[in-house]
Amino acid sequence: MQAVGADGQEMTVQEVLDWMQRTHGWTVTMLLHGYTMLYDRGGDEKTRTRQLAQRLSANLEDAGEPRQRELQLTYVCEGEDPEAEDARPPLLCSLP
Repeated sequence: MQAVGADGQEMTVQEVLDWMQRTHGWTVTMLLHGYTMLYDRGGDEKTRTRQLAQRLSANLEDAGEPRQRELQLTYVCEGEDPEAEDARPPLLCSLP
């Protein structure tokens, strides 16, 4: 997917989750890039609010990862086991 919001900027985590819901009908409970947690619905409200408002690469930069133009995100949807081996395919995002 092209991770570019209506404003021409890199999408926020909330915009990606909304796109996944609209496009595929998925309610995402966890969103990750490698071992970096971008969103966890199980976290406290303050953490979730911060995560949802951040641009996709913000957490990665905070974790010391170099800026990337392509992200491979993994995710867990509502009702799925996060440890399951038959996880959905990764979501490939192109950043502006």
